[in-house]
Amino acid sequence: MEKIGIDMLHNNKTHWAKLCLLIILSVAVLQGCGKKDEIREVEVTKLSDLEMYLAGKRALDAGAWSTAALKYKALRSHYPFGHYTEQGSLELAYAQYKMYQMEQAISSVDRFIKNYPAHKNLDYAYYLKGLIYFDSDRGLMQRINPDKSADRNQENVRNAFTAFRNFIERYPESSYAPDAQKRMIHLKNKLAAYEVQVARYYLRRGAPIAAVNRAKFVLESFQDTPAVPHALALMVESYKKLNEDELAMQSEEMLAANFPNHNYLSEGKLDLSTDVLEWKDIWPF
Repeated sequence: MEKIGIDMLHNNKTHWAKLCLLIILSVAVLQGCGKKDEIREVEVTKLSDLEMYLAGKRALDAGAWSTAALKYKALRSHYPFGHYTEQGSLELAYAQYKMYQMEQAISSVDRFIKNYPAHKNLDYAYYLKGLIYFDSDRGLMQRINPDKSADRNQENVRNAFTAFRNFIERYPESSYAPDAQKRMIHLKNKLAAYEVQVARYYLRRGAPIAAVNRAKFVLESFQDTPAVPHALALMVESYKKLNEDELAMQSEEMLAANFPNHNYLSEGKLDLSTDVLEWKDIWPF
């Protein structure tokens, strides 16, 4: 019994000795890390704003988006004002966009536009905002293997169209304007294609009035898109379902006058099981 007690006492002493050693080592490690962080901070603060900006730019040019973003944020933190901080703030937004951090990228662009309204690259900031929205409904896998269906959430499509329109209204002579105009045509085609998809859905579900309303919206709002003849064909079919023979005839005459080669005129029926608009129709470039 006495021997067991002595062993237990010895074990407890050993346990406490190990615990104390562990605590001492932990404190030493933390102090070492703290000193390293202090050294890094001192090294960073020794850099000029130009040196910090160039470090971010080198990372950006190399496609190291995360590293570039960190360096631009450090630049903004140490030098809140100045030419290089302004440019770095814009390039930060681009790095975030390339990392698919769309909300952060939009926030950075809006901050840049608000803080630097006279910046020489302000046109690019407005263009970049449209570009971010343009790709916001597509994640990484969508960019690698794009979904060519028009039946997707259209909020970012509308936001992108509005952003590009604002950009072109402000900077019609910008070197980015031709690309923005092409993207606007695509976005408009996509919005119109979506409306046709919805109209076809309503017709499949036995709601011809709703289908007519959607088709009319295409004719009124997207007159110069590839969706127009399909919207007219939907109107013909929907009016026939409603026994509105005169309206059906008028719609068919309009379709024949403007799109005489449309399949509906020769086949006399709509195939609602497949998409009528192909990707080349939505993005014709």
